[in-house]
Amino acid sequence: MKALVALLCAGLLYGLHGPLEAAPGDELYTRPGQLVEADGTRLNLYCTGSGSPAVVFDSGWEDWAPVWTIVQPEVARWTRACSYDRAGAGFSDPGPLPRTSVRIADELHSALHHAGIRGPYILVGNAFGGDNVRTFAERYTGELAGLVMVEADVGGPAEHRGDAAIVAGLRACRDAIAAGKPLPMLPARPGRPPRNCTQQFFRGLPEAMWSRELNARLLELAQTKVAMYDAYISEMEQMPEDEAYLAQHEHSLGSRPIRVLSTGNHGVHFLDPTRAQDAAHQQYEQEVARAQAKWLELSSNARQLFTDQSSEYIPFDQPAFVIDAIHEVYSESTAHPSVSVFRDCAACPEMVVIPAGRFTMGSSPAEQQWAVTRGATPKSVSDESPQHTVAVPSFALGRYPVTRGDYAAFAHETGYPGSDGCGRTAAKWIKDATLSWQKPGFAQDDRDPVVCVSWHDALAYIGWLNGKVPGRGPGSGPYRLPTESEWEYAARAGSSTYFWWGDDESKATAYAWFKANADEHTHPVGLKPANAFGLYDVIGNVWQWTADCYAENYTGAASDGRAYATGNDCLRVDRGGSWQHPAWLLRSAPRERNPADFRAVTLGFRLAHDASAQ
Repeated sequence: MKALVALLCAGLLYGLHGPLEAAPGDELYTRPGQLVEADGTRLNLYCTGSGSPAVVFDSGWEDWAPVWTIVQPEVARWTRACSYDRAGAGFSDPGPLPRTSVRIADELHSALHHAGIRGPYILVGNAFGGDNVRTFAERYTGELAGLVMVEADVGGPAEHRGDAAIVAGLRACRDAIAAGKPLPMLPARPGRPPRNCTQQFFRGLPEAMWSRELNARLLELAQTKVAMYDAYISEMEQMPEDEAYLAQHEHSLGSRPIRVLSTGNHGVHFLDPTRAQDAAHQQYEQEVARAQAKWLELSSNARQLFTDQSSEYIPFDQPAFVIDAIHEVYSESTAHPSVSVFRDCAACPEMVVIPAGRFTMGSSPAEQQWAVTRGATPKSVSDESPQHTVAVPSFALGRYPVTRGDYAAFAHETGYPGSDGCGRTAAKWIKDATLSWQKPGFAQDDRDPVVCVSWHDALAYIGWLNGKVPGRGPGSGPYRLPTESEWEYAARAGSSTYFWWGDDESKATAYAWFKANADEHTHPVGLKPANAFGLYDVIGNVWQWTADCYAENYTGAASDGRAYATGNDCLRVDRGGSWQHPAWLLRSAPRERNPADFRAVTLGFRLAHDASAQ
């Protein structure tokens, strides 16, 4: 980040062994790489190498992809490596304003998917880029393999004390370019040479690390691209909001490897060995290092690595330090992958392998009483007890609920009939003859979860899908509906709290679509964070059918994960809450039941897969 102008030290550019020369091969960054659609804009991606997990780089404020000119080629020797320009910067198209880290993370996620670069990802963020990759990790946890934070920003008043003046200077530059006027000089800095608008990017242009050709191209962008100034103005203005979002939504990343690189030179762009830090600056650097250390709480596999041989720009001053940290995360993430995802065929949805384990199914009296205080009735939660231990063998579960696009492919190929109506709510078994999965009464696209499908409709889809698996026929195959205990085990993902993210109901809007935030319709799957097993929309958006017949309580329930079955005419259990229901139904324990031929605008399904059939 460039906010700490008072801390930037004058001096020559030094590495470990003296002045550095221009990086070879940086011509890649003199022209656009791949321009990829991304939520209303196009992002410029440079992807090199091959392998998985892919390493994705995000840069600091007023930086873009060329900051990784040395690091990226080395990482590409052993896996896929992708740097990019944020919307508005470099060769990317302008993006919608305001430029929040949430928007940036969502655009990057969209671009990676449109480019065919699938997760899991190792995210590497330098300075302000650290906010963006942490936001990505929070929103798409299921696609995260690991994190490397490279002298990342920590937020707080000290980070932002110079923001207003910087934004004012940046806006003056922007307005001059837009009007075709001469570029103004930036505000003077004590003891440092004067500079104009084009020299503020990276550590200052021209950059000694780069070739003449790359410097010339970057200076051209700095002299002409108004959208870049708009983007950086907005990014800085939104930084306090970004930090508030992260503080509110932070959750455990499990055992995913995290490395935090700290220099003791935060906000310092050039090392000057002849200049000693004053006491105030030393205190500030200690505070930054302690704040960076708090990220170690995000994972049980996190380490903070220190160097005093680099400025904030470690990718320039000490690239091997960054490369080694990335390789360490890569090695650990491939040795112990967090999420195993597979797909049997082109038409088959993505499936996530769920490890075998034991869990306590159902809710405690205290949890049920809590739900009653939120609007439940004692009877409505009585079927969540008694709590009991279940041992669940390994199986696989759909990464997402079955989508409208998935189901449409089945209906188109088989001619499967639409429906004779659909309920407007799962609370009433009354069908509206005008509604169907094609027309549920609100707009959907192919990424929305399919609704208005009965339990029998789900089985018909599963039979068709099993016929797509090589060596299988419609009457047999690995796909099925999950049992009720499998569903709850997967939804909890190791948690024993009310919700999979904890006991805090106020965080529900961050993790699920429900009555308070869904605006009376479904939403495309994958927009909310995945749980620790890598499952999206397992709670909220739509209720999901299970294989089980409904029982009024768990007395005598099986302890091995089997489905409860009494006959074909039983009520079938559905789980998970929906866009139409309140937050207390987003807990992992609530149960609903409906006739097998019932359809509702709140009701869809998710696939299970026999692990032994892979």
